[in-house]
Amino acid sequence: MSIVHFPEYRAYEQDRIRASDAMMALLAGSRLAENTLRLTEGSARLLPEIFPAVPHIQRMNLTTASARTLLSHAEQHLSAMAVPYALAIHEDFVQTCFGMLIKAKQVTRKEVADSNASSMHRLFQQKVGRQLPKESLEQFHLIRQMRNAVIHAGGKPKQGLITAANNLSPNALAQWTKVTGEHPATRVALGVPVTLSHGELILALAVTKRISQEMNFALRDSLSREVWADAALSDFETEHPQLNHVSQRKRKLTGFLRTYYQSLNLTEAEIAPAIQRAGW
Repeated sequence: MSIVHFPEYRAYEQDRIRASDAMMALLAGSRLAENTLRLTEGSARLLPEIFPAVPHIQRMNLTTASARTLLSHAEQHLSAMAVPYALAIHEDFVQTCFGMLIKAKQVTRKEVADSNASSMHRLFQQKVGRQLPKESLEQFHLIRQMRNAVIHAGGKPKQGLITAANNLSPNALAQWTKVTGEHPATRVALGVPVTLSHGELILALAVTKRISQEMNFALRDSLSREVWADAALSDFETEHPQLNHVSQRKRKLTGFLRTYYQSLNLTEAEIAPAIQRAGW
């Protein structure tokens, strides 16, 4: 199945890739720094003395031993920031999808406003008449609840989170364990603060990518051909504002549609009315 590379999806993909690269760089960087500081083992000098050229080093007025101790726990802290970031990028994309459905009059603004992160996928499924991957949704909502516990409850897990961690379907559990290396119930238990690790970050990135792709497929098949033709033409005009002559536009449009909208197979008979509506 082919992706429709409409502008918002292209932007989402770029944001997701940039965020993923940045998160992995920070995680790897913390480990590199920890290992580098082993070279100074036994030194009583402070970091600003040893590395004066490093920006902001004065804020870490620590011995290298103390710095290494902090860096050894960096993964937990970075994941606690990175997982919410990954989920937020996805949630923003879902709102973009709703925006397209609102324009197509397949959902109302009130219905979207009344939804939240726990119900948004369900509303989307109802409006497009298509199911998203069940296992991916289970994993998304468990990660989301873990995020909520870390951000909003001081890490204290509620019973709903504990129940969810113990009730993943077999396929969702197998995928979770394969990626994270752990059963979620070992990370979520009464009286034990919830933490997020590199495993949950990788899973969050993978799960949100899969769900977003399926949402793209659903929009491709749910929105009318007229809506897609108009959207493709609007996208083209935004990307090529310098083309003033109709003949130039039409020549360039063929390649543009092939690059970004090939999965729709828009015909000349569908594009011609869109060109008229655009006033070319």
